[in-house]
Amino acid sequence: MHVQADHLELYALGKLPADLSTVVETHLKTCVDCGIQFEQSRQTVGQYNGPEQRKSPRVETHDPAVLTVLKPEQSSRWEIHILNTSKEGMKLQVPFALMIGSIVQVHVRDVFILAEVRYCHRADQSYHAGVRILDVFPACG
Repeated sequence: MHVQADHLELYALGKLPADLSTVVETHLKTCVDCGIQFEQSRQTVGQYNGPEQRKSPRVETHDPAVLTVLKPEQSSRWEIHILNTSKEGMKLQVPFALMIGSIVQVHVRDVFILAEVRYCHRADQSYHAGVRILDVFPACG
């Protein structure tokens, strides 16, 4: 099942009724095709005007990934989870504190994401880190 294109456009403009917005948000969490179509709609209609006045909407996820700190000092690979993502950044659940300004590589599915750590704070038994996406590369293979 896919979301109607006009619903994606209205959602991108922040003009979709609340009940339909909830349906679209839930669907975007699981449908890659609709997520891509939404990004295209958002670019066509202009700046996203959703909650928190962000440049792009965040999409909640719980994707497993592998993190490697590249700078200031290269580290081992760590299993992590991506909690949410947008065009510009991601919120990660990591097992240790990351230094603000560190450059990290996140390997998820068939891509490598190069990112800069913007914040990191304790969250129960782990840490939540916000990263700004610098570049995305396809995994060779």
